[in-house]
Amino acid sequence: MSETGENGATPRSGWRSWFAPTGQPPAWGLVRYAACGLFVGGALGAALPEFRGTLLAALAGVVVAAAGSSGPSGISRRLALVAAASELVLATVAFATGNHAVWAGLAMGAVALLTSLMAAAAPLGGILGFLLSLGYMIVATMARVANLFELVSLRWAAAHIAAGCIGGLIVVFVGTARRRRTEPEEVRTARAPIPVRPMWASLRSFDEHARDGVRRGIPLAILMFFFQRAGGRDAFWAFFAAYLVLLTPGKNAKSVALSRVGATLFGVVLLALVSLLVPERVLFSFGIVILFAGIGLSPPLPIVGGGLTSIGSILMAGAPTGAVGSWAERRLLDTIVGCAFALAATYVFWPRDRETKNPVPVPT
Repeated sequence: MSETGENGATPRSGWRSWFAPTGQPPAWGLVRYAACGLFVGGALGAALPEFRGTLLAALAGVVVAAAGSSGPSGISRRLALVAAASELVLATVAFATGNHAVWAGLAMGAVALLTSLMAAAAPLGGILGFLLSLGYMIVATMARVANLFELVSLRWAAAHIAAGCIGGLIVVFVGTARRRRTEPEEVRTARAPIPVRPMWASLRSFDEHARDGVRRGIPLAILMFFFQRAGGRDAFWAFFAAYLVLLTPGKNAKSVALSRVGATLFGVVLLALVSLLVPERVLFSFGIVILFAGIGLSPPLPIVGGGLTSIGSILMAGAPTGAVGSWAERRLLDTIVGCAFALAATYVFWPRDRETKNPVPVPT
């Protein structure tokens, strides 16, 4: 007799289980906030001098808006305010250390340690740590890929980042104002502290959160060093693949790590096949749509959603050069190298540390 799941359906086995739904709802709420943060932050940045810095404003808007995309309105607003202040500092540091390989690597390692320590103040600390790590990474890498370090001064880069943070806060406060209309009084008045004391205690005792920061920081710092030194897309994709595996604070369960590796490789292979049928200009024009679709579908369909996220990211980062088919094979090799580097670090440093049972609930 075949086994059945809780809903009476026969569970899939083998490779088909990789594409089976998890039962979680899609993250369309997060997508709506992120998209609005992208456009509002970008619009505010476009009004400033040195127009190329608009990309920085849009990226900052995404991170801050995503911080307030769910949960009780009061907590969402507070989390967004902390995210805005932190993103302003960290993104400015990411831009300031760009093109300085040693400082960029050291800063990336420090950010990985900081964001892992935030997980000691769970649950909000873990979510905030993920968002700030993501915000730092996308500014440091996309600014390098788009040559913003040569085109935008540090002063106006910080101004664009600040404009993006303000745009993200506007989205959060408008969105939470609508949510407050239907929230019960006890939910509307709910507050949750984001304490610093657990982070300091974690660092002093060098517990599993601090060790996780070192575990994440070493490979990311090394790959960031080579990326900022070489500046090529091979170095970019090796770093990006490693970052996806080390996406959230905490030691990943093997199933989670392998799922992220599989989603990334699936996206690269799928893009290579699609590029044979779809014109490159059409693919590039839908890059941001594919990216947001992947974010939304990642919770219920991790491999499919993660693959679409990888495709959208590749298209956005590769748009300036075009010619998807000519470098798709190299992206696959770069991705394998980056994933192997991250997996080695995960299970070589402090291998006896327990795996995270409840990872930060974010899309791949």
